Amino acid sequence: MSRIHLKPVPRLLVLAALGWGQLQPYASLAQPSAPQANAKAAPGDAASAPLPQRHWKPSLRDLGLGASMTLRGVESEGSVGLGIRRDELVESARLHLVFTLSPALLPELSHLKVLMNDQLVRTVALPKELLGRPQSVDIDIDSRYFADYNRLRFQFVGHYSLDCENPNHSSLWADISNESTLDLSLRQLPLRSDLALLPAPFFDARDNRAVDVPFVYAAQPSLGQLKAAGSIAGWLGMQAAYRGNHFPVFENQLPARHAVVIATNDQRPDFLRKLPPVEQPTLSMVPHPDAPGAQLLLVLGKDDAQVQTAADALALGKAALSGKSIQITQLDYPAPSKAYDAPKWITTQRPVRLAELVENPSDLQLRGSVLNDAVNIYTRMPPDLFTWNAGGVPLDLVYRYTPTNLSDRGALNVSINDQFIKSYPLRASGDNVGQKNTVLLPLFEDSSSHTRSDLKIPAFLIGGDNKLQFSFQIPPADLGRCRSVQPTELRAALDPQSSLDLTGFHHYMAMPNLAAFANSGFPFTKYADLSQTTVVLPNQPTPADVETYLTALGRMAAATGYAGTRFRLLPAAQVEQAKDSDILIVSQGDRDGVLAGWRRNLPALVEAGKRSIHPLERTLGSFFELFRLDSEIQLASQGGHATLEGSGPLAAVVGFQSPLQDGRSVVGLMASDASALGLINRGLNDSGKVQQLRGDLGLFRGDAMESFRINPVYYVGDLPWWKRIWFHLHSHPVWLALLGIAAGLIVTFLVYGALRSLARRRLEGGHG
Repeated sequence: MSRIHLKPVPRLLVLAALGWGQLQPYASLAQPSAPQANAKAAPGDAASAPLPQRHWKPSLRDLGLGASMTLRGVESEGSVGLGIRRDELVESARLHLVFTLSPALLPELSHLKVLMNDQLVRTVALPKELLGRPQSVDIDIDSRYFADYNRLRFQFVGHYSLDCENPNHSSLWADISNESTLDLSLRQLPLRSDLALLPAPFFDARDNRAVDVPFVYAAQPSLGQLKAAGSIAGWLGMQAAYRGNHFPVFENQLPARHAVVIATNDQRPDFLRKLPPVEQPTLSMVPHPDAPGAQLLLVLGKDDAQVQTAADALALGKAALSGKSIQITQLDYPAPSKAYDAPKWITTQRPVRLAELVENPSDLQLRGSVLNDAVNIYTRMPPDLFTWNAGGVPLDLVYRYTPTNLSDRGALNVSINDQFIKSYPLRASGDNVGQKNTVLLPLFEDSSSHTRSDLKIPAFLIGGDNKLQFSFQIPPADLGRCRSVQPTELRAALDPQSSLDLTGFHHYMAMPNLAAFANSGFPFTKYADLSQTTVVLPNQPTPADVETYLTALGRMAAATGYAGTRFRLLPAAQVEQAKDSDILIVSQGDRDGVLAGWRRNLPALVEAGKRSIHPLERTLGSFFELFRLDSEIQLASQGGHATLEGSGPLAAVVGFQSPLQDGRSVVGLMASDASALGLINRGLNDSGKVQQLRGDLGLFRGDAMESFRINPVYYVGDLPWWKRIWFHLHSHPVWLALLGIAAGLIVTFLVYGALRSLARRRLEGGHG
């Protein structure tokens, strides 16, 4: 664990240290006096200007409803969650609801209720002639019903007969389309300048949009300042997780929104020139001088080392941060990470309980008169698990459910990533009496049944993100035609002590593997703190270069759940110092010639106005077809490359073995110009592009993207010698046959020699 010694700065000292009253062009940083507060806002007075408003129109799909919501039975309900940022207030809201009701319903008895946070908003009923056809209705929602976390709920009440009816009849259904939308008008709220609110306002867990945080420097920032930005980008990427990130870079200018400003005493943006020098690593939160409601996080230091300390203190833990400004007098770094110890990755050192993979044990439970939902467990596994010839990953599964007379017709269906794996039949109530005492946690009453199963998860589905899905299908009791009885509430749960066991797997993988990089940041994230990673930037990095570097670090932290701070950052001129590490290199037009010097190892090279690739027929054909290059092809006389002369933005992600040291890997993020680098940034945050990126070459142009395997593979990891030999021989049947023949001959000669020696001893003994 990290240990941080923080020194809070007194409020009056903070005001003086920030130079309030001295920064005349930015005097609005200070609180206005009483007469000024009542005066009409002058142009550019951010403190008294009206706060901005934005419109947000998410569909139910955007809120997490992957498919249409189908409600079944006499009374059933479903819901979606909606988060409102801490710094925003809902001023108006309208739901555009698209739905369909069963044509068999009685219109005078059937309806659909819409509720926001358990407050009834509207009851929707339809005449007979509109049943069975898609309908839409606009519903105004009182803004006072909204809170930080909100639940939009739909309750269906349906009847198909005036006589007695089956409460679970197939004709009782309502369908809520996930194309339904919420139209929200949001007003930004001012937040106090307090470090205790971090990561707000830069990240808010209620906001499912990509994290968009600008970084601001002086012109021509030093490598030390850029490395500090990398630590903060990792911290923000860890918070963003699946949402993605966007880190635009500004040199000597201030964007009109929340931003992170990194500066030393000698290198500062012009708007901080009058700020008095700092003597300790300092973190400060101040209002934006020109954008009402926006905040600036100042990461300050006397020199690059102090700025790095301030950034690392933020990235490694914010528990002690509070107030407007604070100084870090001492930062004790945690012990270096061990291989594969990323917080989000399932460990291979011990079995992992399902309780460790969910936020709350209640996430493992289901209840209702009809169990329409499934228990979903999200897991991320090391991408280099050696699963060749493996039967699967053991899952010791313990589950419970409410038994009924018909539960022996039910089943537990297990799926991974929406692919069905296996179904386990359930049993009726009278079959499990002897197993009642094996319940580990008394979640349900004694009548619940308890079953145990050993499940093998197919190894071919393991890698990167996985979703384990457990669906209980228990038929409701048949009440007969004319029996009116309250439906039985069904319950089902996975025991939190159920475990997933990866202890029998080694780590061994064919490289380069861009799929592992895109999904998990591998090989860099093998150590979550990036202690064996070197990032190489151009000698004179542009804002586009820095943005790509920050995006990559943010995505790595999202994959591991840990902000890496131990990576090395080098200019292209010092790339030789990266010999003992894995290398991530950002190159715009290969201005410094580093990649051109490694041309023999590269599957492709993107330079300004030129693209060089291996002359594989499929690859060349795809270049022309995919990118419509109007170019002249020149085959290089050496190295077996094809050079294409042409213009137009083109970006590539390449992987290859490090020319500096065998067994180490290089991932290059290359582009012909600054706009093409943006294709990589967007691609790394696009789940569709990430799924397509694989092999050792990925090409981007506009919305088009294609991957290739060009160069031979090499292997990284550790296997027992005998398993390594067997694995490599299995793909070479001729060598395997020759080895078998040789082994047979050796055994034959040994046996023959032993028999000859035995016969000789017998003859000599008989002669004597």
